[in-house]
Amino acid sequence: MDASVNRIKPLRVGVILIPDFSLMSFSSLTEPLRGANRMAGEQRYRWTNVSVDGGSIQSSTGLAVPTITLDEGGEFDIVVVCGGHSDETYGNRKLREYLRRMDRRKIRLGSVSTGSFVLADAGLLDGRRCTTHWGYIDALRALCSRAEVCDELYVVDGRIFTCAGGLAAMDILLDIIRDQQGNHFSSMVAENFIYGSTRRPEDHQRMALRHRLDVAHPTVIGAVALMEQFIGTPLRLPKIASRTGVSSRQLERLFMRHLHCSPAQHYVRIRLDEGRRLLRNTSMSVLGIAIHCGFNSTSHFSRAYRQRFGSLPSADRTLKSAPNWKAQTKKIQTAEVSAKQTPSGAT
Repeated sequence: MDASVNRIKPLRVGVILIPDFSLMSFSSLTEPLRGANRMAGEQRYRWTNVSVDGGSIQSSTGLAVPTITLDEGGEFDIVVVCGGHSDETYGNRKLREYLRRMDRRKIRLGSVSTGSFVLADAGLLDGRRCTTHWGYIDALRALCSRAEVCDELYVVDGRIFTCAGGLAAMDILLDIIRDQQGNHFSSMVAENFIYGSTRRPEDHQRMALRHRLDVAHPTVIGAVALMEQFIGTPLRLPKIASRTGVSSRQLERLFMRHLHCSPAQHYVRIRLDEGRRLLRNTSMSVLGIAIHCGFNSTSHFSRAYRQRFGSLPSADRTLKSAPNWKAQTKKIQTAEVSAKQTPSGAT
């Protein structure tokens, strides 16, 4: 009897590449499948790179990957949208209809990095928990008000999964392999990539503050955590000091010793860094970004921005807004009006 009849039927994965897709996310998505096949000694996973129009699709690094069209892809068990840096403004009717058709056929759907915006464009995230890369979470929340957007590494909600991208794509793929082949097999695949310990979906995306700041002092870490939590409505420094259990003077000394700046200076840097991230990663208006970062006017924001980065906010705008994503700015209109009437609590 032919031994092949006892082999597992390969899981067919369709990888939809969006122009300017993240090569890191793409590799983290496909390499575990290749590694699993190698470990098993047979093809248990088969993936096909597809795109709307076929042909070579260029990644964010400039490396192009050949694809076939959606119609040529055939039947898939899982379809994953691999995103990159332009998905907030990416809308394609043919892709939208294709994803909806796959959903009606009960095909498992997923997204990597900002591919979640493509799923949202197709209306597939309404009423679901989901995530995206941390740099785009605010934009997805503004766009997809019917979804529960969180900052977890990856989220599985029924047949749809979303992940933050980068190495988080490997985490979700190892999880899929674990469900099919067991924990031991999945661990062997991870070990093959020198991937010490797989992370759980509820893990946060960003590094712990002590690693980002290279500071271990709990008071400084606690104060910075409060600053990052209250960006749009900045806390006054005595309030931060009180919440961290020290006096304002003690807090000043600790910041100068560990971060070589005053608490007020560091707070402004945090808010301006957030503004720069939003300028580069979303299509929010400059006024909307200023309000989001705790500034009461675009002129105030622009002056501080130029002082920190040496250029005006408009010069850092790398993502243009598109008609089908204009709903994003509507959500902040009330906040903009309110902020014009109420000055910020911090400088």
